[in-house]
Amino acid sequence: MNLSPHDPVADQLRREWFCRVNEISDIGLQRHTWLDTTNRNPHWSYVEFMESYPDDDQLLHALNQGWLSTDEFGILSELGRVLAAHSPPGENYYDNAAILEDRAWHSVVEAAGRARQQLLSITTDQHEREMLLGTT
Repeated sequence: MNLSPHDPVADQLRREWFCRVNEISDIGLQRHTWLDTTNRNPHWSYVEFMESYPDDDQLLHALNQGWLSTDEFGILSELGRVLAAHSPPGENYYDNAAILEDRAWHSVVEAAGRARQQLLSITTDQHEREMLLGTT
């Protein structure tokens, strides 16, 4: 989908959302950042990964504004459903180490990997591809 260059809000949202897909698909990145005791950036945690992913209302608004194609909407919505269905071990949202060992979380990571590949197969914008590939 090629968006108008006159819509910087849409461009920024898409890039952020595609970056979230990449981050959720990368268990190595999660291990490196979530378990780093010197890292004080709150983004690098399970809670923030969950909170920073777009919710259904945001995605539907983007679809209705023409900021997402129907296919992109479906991919992002499905990953959102998978994320929403995940509960961390013992309902402890702050035990990043336990979450990283959780088989259910590994299933989420795999689903994000599939979403990432699906988005890469339809996304032609170089900046969006960089977000999905983690090369920015």
